[in-house]
Amino acid sequence: MKISKRTGVTLSTAALVLGLGGAATTAQAATGSASAAMACSTANATTPRTASVDGIRIELRYSTSSRCAWGRITGADPGDKVWVDRSGDGGGSWTGPLGMTTVQYGSDTHTPAYNDAGYVMRACAWNDSTGNIRCTGWY
Repeated sequence: MKISKRTGVTLSTAALVLGLGGAATTAQAATGSASAAMACSTANATTPRTASVDGIRIELRYSTSSRCAWGRITGADPGDKVWVDRSGDGGGSWTGPLGMTTVQYGSDTHTPAYNDAGYVMRACAWNDSTGNIRCTGWY
């Protein structure tokens, strides 16, 4: 499903606040996103984009060998979330949140890796203490 920028932010925020992020991820996995993620390798990883939200570091990670990308957060607390968005038109609309993952314990977590051949991607995070959301730039 393609989503406009304004609608996507509204839907992502609503899904996070209502706790529906996991349901969206499950639905996406059932439609084939999981098989795309399984074909990816995280070897030869770089970090082409970063951002932060309330002290949480957000990284868009990219494998130069498999052309796959994933999101990672560090400096986070249990309950904080990370996901990736994927766009075929440079960020005008996108599919996501993909692979929404919650910090269960410790201070970091990452999403599954997704093939980004022909797409741009970004990583986003939600601080569950403040409700603030921030995304990296598109890559």
